[in-house]
Amino acid sequence: MKVAPRSAAYLALLISLSSFGPLTMSIYTPVMPLIGSDLGAGPDAVKFTLTTYMLGFAVGQLFYGPLSDRFGRRPIVLLGVAFFTLTTFGCAFAPSIAGLIGLRILQGLGAASGAVLGRALLRDAYDAKEMPLVMSWIALAMNVSPAIAPSIGGFLGQQFGWRATFWFVGGFSVLLFVAVALLLGETNRFRSTKVDLANLTRGSGEMLRNPRFLGYVLTLGFAFAINFGMLAGTPFILQDKLGFSPREFGLIVLLSVSGFTAGNFANNRLVGRVQPVALLRIAGWFHVVALIVMAALSLAGIQTWWAIIGPHMVLSFGSGMIGPNASAGAVSLYPRLAGTASSWVGLAQMGMGALGTVIVAVLTAIGSDYFAMPLVVGLLPFAIATVLAARLITVTPLAR
Repeated sequence: MKVAPRSAAYLALLISLSSFGPLTMSIYTPVMPLIGSDLGAGPDAVKFTLTTYMLGFAVGQLFYGPLSDRFGRRPIVLLGVAFFTLTTFGCAFAPSIAGLIGLRILQGLGAASGAVLGRALLRDAYDAKEMPLVMSWIALAMNVSPAIAPSIGGFLGQQFGWRATFWFVGGFSVLLFVAVALLLGETNRFRSTKVDLANLTRGSGEMLRNPRFLGYVLTLGFAFAINFGMLAGTPFILQDKLGFSPREFGLIVLLSVSGFTAGNFANNRLVGRVQPVALLRIAGWFHVVALIVMAALSLAGIQTWWAIIGPHMVLSFGSGMIGPNASAGAVSLYPRLAGTASSWVGLAQMGMGALGTVIVAVLTAIGSDYFAMPLVVGLLPFAIATVLAARLITVTPLAR
């Protein structure tokens, strides 16, 4: 029996599809130093396993959306989740850091299916006015898995080794595949009769010429560059420099995620009272202020965990408001090409996120006497760009 769109079960499926990509990243971060020790790799090489995952995730965004616009959401979701499951189990057997880097690209390609099609399925069931609020609730619910995942990853890594995190995620994706196969019906009412690359190209061109669409996508992308840059840098600062164990790191990260959750709660209260565009323009400043505070603490010689996590909570609060409003705003502009629009949203998220991790990896490799300054130097330009990108979005919706 298939679940009905707009039902609680349908919403639960959307949350599960949207969350397994972030869960894979967050459960992995506490064991990154353990991977380096086990595979004989330095911190920079291990960080690139996160970067390559996001590159695969970014490239995958380009395919799943247009394919689902043509063939429907359900078969493409099943294909993507199955591919993700196989590559996740492959990561558990990686014999070397080079092998893990390559497998992580493929794993990211599979994980992209959940993020892209979760947004497209949302657009199939809800109208443009409903989407920011529903997306906000989904984002809030999605924080449960990324919030708990570092603690689970730290425990699994400390008790059973880093490979156990991939077995855990692989088991989750098997259950998700079964749930999708049994419960999800087809929701795409605008399927074309063929894969028309010319129409898809024209549709993408129209989106990328639309300042409002670009504003949503770039605001989201720059915010993700900051968040993933922090995700890549903090495990090594807290574990290598300050001596926290993987389990302790997982517990500390819960505080950072609480900032994102608080931002979602605030957004839920404000949606309907305040224009989503106004919320986006305000939220970007939380990134700027947080990184300036982090810089001041580092330059003052304060080298402790709260000098990183405190500003990270403030930063995450802003991201908690940007995520649902920017995603919903971009996808709602193009209901007939929701999959393609979702692909561009995801490409910006993961492409910019990968760029953020590369910059942080390079700057931390160079080193600094000032604790968290490599994070600040690498990520503050993205914070400023987030504020500027939000200015591209006009308050009055464009005609479709």
